Amino acid sequence: MSTTRTPAPYNPEPGTEYTYPLSDYARAAARSLGRGWDAESSYLGAWGLIFTTDDRVSLRLYVDGDDIGDLMIQDRHTGDEYLVPTERLPEGAPRTPDELREWGDAVALFVLSLGL
Repeated sequence: MSTTRTPAPYNPEPGTEYTYPLSDYARAAARSLGRGWDAESSYLGAWGLIFTTDDRVSLRLYVDGDDIGDLMIQDRHTGDEYLVPTERLPEGAPRTPDELREWGDAVALFVLSLGL
């Protein structure tokens, strides 16, 4: 008789693993960027748009499904893609409004660094 146990499959309750959809990250970034910036949600919040109200800049914030789940920004005018640095952010997805604001601030700083 084997004493090996099979672990139960990981099955978190809805909303406990990822409290905020990616569109919330985009909205937090637009708030951090300030006046002249806005954001929109995609279907089910799976990605978000960050854009200037004069349509000069339009960016899609998403997670790269082909790699290890990197946070990415795509310039919707040129198609250029950029890896958003997240090394200095807390481990794991944000779980509180303050943590979401921290992620939004980081995305906003990166957007500004692109000089678009």
